[in-house]
Amino acid sequence: MNTKKKLIALLAIATLVSIVNASVFVYYPINITITPQQPPIVFVGGDNANQRDLWGNTITVNIGDSGTSLAIEVHPTLQRNYYYDIARIKNNDISNTYYIKFRVTQAITDNRVNEAYLIISDSGTQYQIDLMDENLQPNEWISLGASGELRVDLYIVLSGYDGSSSISVGVDLIYSATSTTETPPELPST
Repeated sequence: MNTKKKLIALLAIATLVSIVNASVFVYYPINITITPQQPPIVFVGGDNANQRDLWGNTITVNIGDSGTSLAIEVHPTLQRNYYYDIARIKNNDISNTYYIKFRVTQAITDNRVNEAYLIISDSGTQYQIDLMDENLQPNEWISLGASGELRVDLYIVLSGYDGSSSISVGVDLIYSATSTTETPPELPST
C-alpha cells in the first residue's frame, strides 16, 4: 500500500513538472501585400560625370540598379581637390516632396586624407556630409521637392599619396516620403 502511494505521488510530481516546463506557441496570421514601385528618388550623372581627371584619368561615375546605386572613382592629388557636379539626386515624382539624409557606413580612416566631404547642394544651401564620420547626417532632413534635383560634389584634402592603394568610403542615401523627427533605423545585418 505504501508503494502504491509513493507511485501515485511520483506520477503527480512528474505531471506537475511536465506542465511547468511545457512551452506554448501561438500563431496569429498576418497578411502582407507587397506592390513594387519604380523608385521616385534616383541618381543621375552630373555635368562632370565621366569627364577628364588628373593624369589622363576619368572621373568615373557609374549608376546602377535603375538609378538606385552610385559608384564614383576620382584621382585627387595633394592639397584641396573639389570635384564639382559629378552626380545628381533626382526626384522623379512630379507631385511629392521627399526628405533625404545620409549615413556613412564605412568612414575614411586613411591618414593620407585630412578632410573629405560629400557636398549636397540645392539652389541656395549646401549640406556637408563628413566622410570621416559614421553618423547620420545632416542633422536636419534635406527637402527635395517634386521634380527637383540636388547636385553632388566631392571635396577631398590629401596630405600624402602612393599609387599602390585606393581609399574607399561607403555611404547610404536614406529618404522618406514624410518629414519626420524620427531617426532612420539601422538595417539588419546581411
